[in-house]
Amino acid sequence: MEEVNLRRQVFNKDKFNETVDTTFSQLVDNTPAPVFDINLATVEDFFTLYDNFFFEIPKEGDINSHRLLFKESGDYISAELINEEIQALLQEIVELRQENLELRQEQITGLQIADGNDNTLIVDRSTLNSNESAIEVQLNQSQLNTLNI
Repeated sequence: MEEVNLRRQVFNKDKFNETVDTTFSQLVDNTPAPVFDINLATVEDFFTLYDNFFFEIPKEGDINSHRLLFKESGDYISAELINEEIQALLQEIVELRQENLELRQEQITGLQIADGNDNTLIVDRSTLNSNESAIEVQLNQSQLNTLNI
């Protein structure tokens, strides 16, 4: 039989552990989580966070709410002046609606002409000339008799 020489190289276990990383660090992210520094935050950071937390922010409340953001932003951009303009326009709308209602009532009243005997003649506006209004239509007694009113 032939002799085979085997050589074995032995390492010092402590030296090996100092030299070779035996943890699975390549598979685990060991980088520390970034720390948010409020002093370094930008407007872009704010809107990114706002978008992320939008539905978690309460709608109403005196602190940390959409209502607070709305109020403070409104104060900043002089929303009071805008609200005054809106109120003035709303008041004008109310006045125009009231005027429109009064004109419609006058129009209806003008289409009905009473003869004094509780008889009412309904005037068809389509028969009036463009210069006449329903209120200006006058019927004399003979015309009323002809109509059997």
